Amino acid sequence: METISSRHTLNLIVLDIETENTGADIMKDNKQIISVQIGNDTHQELYYADSKEAQYALDRVKPRIASLISQGYTFAGYNIENFDIPLLKQFLGIEISESNMLELSRTDGVVRLKNKLGRRSLRVEEVFREFGINADHKRRMNEKAEQYKKRPDIKEQAQIAAAHLVESKRWSRDFSFKHALDKIAGGHAIFNAYNEFVQKGGSKDTLFYEYAIGDVICEFQLLKILNRNE
Repeated sequence: METISSRHTLNLIVLDIETENTGADIMKDNKQIISVQIGNDTHQELYYADSKEAQYALDRVKPRIASLISQGYTFAGYNIENFDIPLLKQFLGIEISESNMLELSRTDGVVRLKNKLGRRSLRVEEVFREFGINADHKRRMNEKAEQYKKRPDIKEQAQIAAAHLVESKRWSRDFSFKHALDKIAGGHAIFNAYNEFVQKGGSKDTLFYEYAIGDVICEFQLLKILNRNE
């Protein structure tokens, strides 16, 4: 388990990414990183793939992360170890060592919550809810995803993905279909919201911006709660 107090709390900052992924596999189906978010609950930075302004372009991320590491910052995130950091290396050539990373899902407070609920893993939305953190941005994106679940082409894509999951994971067909449909529809919703964000010139008044920055704010709020409870 990770303890936050051993990581110099004042030098912790949240790192989060969004990807283009309209498939069922959260790792294998990623086509590109579309945005990188860095910050806390008072200041956030968002860099994105289609920015027409150099200061927000993805090529700014590597030197920015290097600068923060040189200043003694550690990057925190929920599932950062198995998602964000590997994909940053794969797509942007950014390497972040274990000593510069804090995995929130392995902190004492989250592990205790898993044990209390009798669960091996928890989605970040569930953790936010259990700790009383308002994550309305998640609800709004989920509502957008529900619209995609009704589309015949999305259902067909999910059926194909479910057949592979039944064979490879030995999951039931119903569970496999629901899992695939959730991932595929969610991916389409996020990427569609991203395209709307780009069309509006990176406007903060868009669902994608609120969703991406919302994760940073909520994860930093979680970080502070976990630190208080240690």
